[in-house]
Amino acid sequence: MKVVEKSWNEFWAYYWRVEDRHRIPGIFEWDKRIVNFIEYVCGLKPPAHILDLACGGGDQAKVFARKGYEIVGIDIAPSLIEFAQAQFLKENLKGNFIVGDMRDINYKEEFDTCVILSGSFGFFGDIDDQRLLVSIRKALKVGGKVFIMFISANEHVDHTRTWRDLEYGWELGETWFDNEACVHCGTSAIIRRDGTMIVPKKEPGYHANERIRCYTIPEMRTMFAKAGLEYSASYSSRYLEVPPKTVPKGAIRNIVVGERKV
Repeated sequence: MKVVEKSWNEFWAYYWRVEDRHRIPGIFEWDKRIVNFIEYVCGLKPPAHILDLACGGGDQAKVFARKGYEIVGIDIAPSLIEFAQAQFLKENLKGNFIVGDMRDINYKEEFDTCVILSGSFGFFGDIDDQRLLVSIRKALKVGGKVFIMFISANEHVDHTRTWRDLEYGWELGETWFDNEACVHCGTSAIIRRDGTMIVPKKEPGYHANERIRCYTIPEMRTMFAKAGLEYSASYSSRYLEVPPKTVPKGAIRNIVVGERKV
């Protein structure tokens, strides 16, 4: 079998954030629900200025833009930024998309809200995650909100191996939870029908061999406080009704909202 290594931008970013994501039943309706939910809990109205970090292919950004919000999207993968730009061009929407590492943002009081969605918080580990929150605070206007969706430390996954059919082959996956580090781990490989196997190339930062730091709500509250953000509330991504209903006791809470007060 021929084995080919592909980097995050060469293959995996588009595969996971566009190709695989768009196969999920009802995903575009979910995008509308999460945007409506963010609007409500963050008290947003157009044309508020929104910073979308790890914006992927711009699916949620597109929903915001349709409503009249001003959007800046940042993602480290050029392939995803190109896709987002193409989506906006197709619908004649206004938005600014930038290739970059969200740890390097250097805005000062420019945004009404910053969002990090789909579990994209936690890639860097405790120190850099904390620094990112400090940068987000600087980017927000006074009274600006931050909305973060993360992987909860309370949502452990069993060690599993899976496979599924694709149009052009098969996807092999493995996921597990590192209890000592409180890290969600996962890796994938693609076997094409011609016998070629695509595996992740070893690279720092974003990659298909995932190691994502998982947090509890108390940990997120502490990190917010250290960054100068005031914690507002927590929610569950499984309950996105507007207005929000009381989350059932024991439900996994994997969304936090905070505010820059001064």
